[in-house]
Amino acid sequence: MKRSSRNYAEGESPRERIVNAARRLFGSKGFYATTTAELAEEASVSVGQIYRLFTDKDDVILAIVEENVRVRLAEMHSIFDAVERRELAMFEAIKAIAANSLHNEDGSLFYEILAEACRNPTVAERFEKQTAFYRDGIRRLAALARPDVPAAELEAYGDVMMACFIGLGHRTAMSPPVDPEATSHSTACLMMRALGLAELESGRVQTQP
Repeated sequence: MKRSSRNYAEGESPRERIVNAARRLFGSKGFYATTTAELAEEASVSVGQIYRLFTDKDDVILAIVEENVRVRLAEMHSIFDAVERRELAMFEAIKAIAANSLHNEDGSLFYEILAEACRNPTVAERFEKQTAFYRDGIRRLAALARPDVPAAELEAYGDVMMACFIGLGHRTAMSPPVDPEATSHSTACLMMRALGLAELESGRVQTQP
């Protein structure tokens, strides 16, 4: 079998190589246009090894989704923990999450995954479960920002914030590059206003009367 000339990180497992190769191929060529043989070559593994590690290509897509959610949740909860320790102001927390959302190298891949979820109930079910973890993380941010509001209003804040962050994450796939610093700052300003919070000069925030 022909091997890819791509260099892999030291200690990278065959499963990791397959998932990373799938990110590149599914994002550039599309899910259906990528053959298992091409995936095997790109990952420097055999076709048989792919099927020993994954049930099918759908299973590879789900591994990508799960890895994306795991990384994003770790980033978000690190920020939330800093807010709870009063080491980070809410404005800076929102700005940091917005900036993280803009650094999305899988923008086009997201639409491939979403399209497959519309066609495949199994992918849709697991995709929704992973999305729920992300949604719970955003609800935590909303609760930190506005612990004083009723549950129903808090849920609405969470929905709006999630839509905003997801939209930022896939802007790179649909429009020209943006300035991450300026865009994340503007987003944080608008979201603080929407949350009914005012930024203080010290960097701390308070609820508006």
